[in-house]
Amino acid sequence: MQNGSPLVKVVALWVAALMAVAVAGILSVAWVNQRVLGPDQLVAEYFDLLRAGEGGLALGLVGAEVPDGNAILLDGAGLRASVAPIRDFRIAETDLLGEGHAAVTSTYSVDGEEYRTVFRLRQSGRDWLFLDRWAFETPELPALRVSADTTSEVTVNGIESPLAKGAQHLPLLLPAVVQAGYEDKYFEAEPKTRVVDAAATAQREPLDLVTQPTRRLVEDIDRQIRAYVDGCAEQQVLKPAGCPLTYDTNARVAADTIDWDITEYPSAQVGAYDGGWVLRPLEVGTTLTLEEQDLMTGFTEEKTITESFGFTATLDVDARTVRVTPAAGD
Repeated sequence: MQNGSPLVKVVALWVAALMAVAVAGILSVAWVNQRVLGPDQLVAEYFDLLRAGEGGLALGLVGAEVPDGNAILLDGAGLRASVAPIRDFRIAETDLLGEGHAAVTSTYSVDGEEYRTVFRLRQSGRDWLFLDRWAFETPELPALRVSADTTSEVTVNGIESPLAKGAQHLPLLLPAVVQAGYEDKYFEAEPKTRVVDAAATAQREPLDLVTQPTRRLVEDIDRQIRAYVDGCAEQQVLKPAGCPLTYDTNARVAADTIDWDITEYPSAQVGAYDGGWVLRPLEVGTTLTLEEQDLMTGFTEEKTITESFGFTATLDVDARTVRVTPAAGD
């Protein structure tokens, strides 16, 4: 009995050592699965790719279908610009949902406002029998609709993006910050920004730009209107042809005494109507001086008449040209 005792002790030590190694191995695998190969690490790797502008690698990691649209924000400078405003990106929570599914919640800020994006992942298998392998559950990328009137292209995150019938869809890798606007010769739209933190946000909150006429457009319209009313005032008749100006009298008036003077020029106001642009009704202030001769007595009298006349004008304008056509009776 005493002779077997050392052998038993040796065996016991070996068993204990093997058990310790096994436990250490299990703990090591668990640590690697949680800290190195966990779903949160995959999300962190994904966002690093976005910041680097590596859209191809990020798409490969996500494995999602890319919808139709302009892919300017899926790679390179466009992708980097879409995540540049994002600050303090971090993994806030990882929920293991059972049956090999997980939800990873990320938090971040944009211009001081807090946002969060939740990523859904699934366990796609194991490597070397023990090491977990995770994959994103993203069937299709979201797409943000950008629209604008009176232009064929807008600027999105510093890149020109063409529009088809006034709109364009931009596929996105979440999260993304999209800023769109435009400025042309005659029309402009103040930049708008949308933080897309979820697919539902892209669908629910499109970027619809509000088009406004530029100062250059109003100046060019005013110039044409002034030329028109000046041409009316140059005609030494009581009713200039094609003009709103008119004076009615039963007396005889010598043409060389007729003098129209514009005292207040119309002020152009451009408004949107029925998908186009119109001029609001215009008004011109005038002073007319002339000599009237009474047909009964022959008496001659010099008169000064101050009056305002209203008229309308049609507006034909595109991105480069503008034409004003006054509507006044002959």
